Amino acid sequence: MDIHKVYRVFMMRFRPARMAAIRAMFPVLEKDGTVIDLGGTAAWWRDMQARTHRITIINLDDTHKDEVLNAGYQFSAANACHLPYGDASFDLAFSNSVIEHVGDWDDQVKFAQEMMRCGKQVYLQTPNKWFPIEPHLIAAFIHWLPFGIQRHLVRWFSIWGWVTRPDQKTIDDCIKGLKLLSRSEVERLFPGCEIQSERVLGLTKSFIVTKR
Repeated sequence: MDIHKVYRVFMMRFRPARMAAIRAMFPVLEKDGTVIDLGGTAAWWRDMQARTHRITIINLDDTHKDEVLNAGYQFSAANACHLPYGDASFDLAFSNSVIEHVGDWDDQVKFAQEMMRCGKQVYLQTPNKWFPIEPHLIAAFIHWLPFGIQRHLVRWFSIWGWVTRPDQKTIDDCIKGLKLLSRSEVERLFPGCEIQSERVLGLTKSFIVTKR
């Protein structure tokens, strides 16, 4: 079973409304605006149904280069913490559930600074550290525990562990590669931006950062 099929079940609940809200917030998407997407995919933008195709997708390697180019978008293999573009080069700097994967706090600071520097406008979404369900592992409460305890629970107490059956090194790499953010941390990363809470059953599932 493909774990991404499991993720899609959860994403279908939020994605259509989120995409409609993004199009409403950023009219450049309905015109011929330029977009830089840090860590994105061609599939996201196909689903978005934005009128502009002047979208540059940034990833660390060129694994998905052909898919992006075949969809009619631009591709660049680059580090989003050190972008090779000038200030305000794009109408919109965009990122969806990526900043929690870029490394430690210093890397997250650089990532946020590069978004703010390169985009005239900014949109970023990231999961809330204090939401009880960790969205990558699809597990309850485990992400609040110390690493030494998490690494022994993930295989048997997360949907990701059940479906992918990872070995211990894969589990350790996955946990070490995630740094979820609290609201106060998001506020520090994006001073002067509007920060909205995306809620589920009254709890904040994720944060949405915008600068317009």
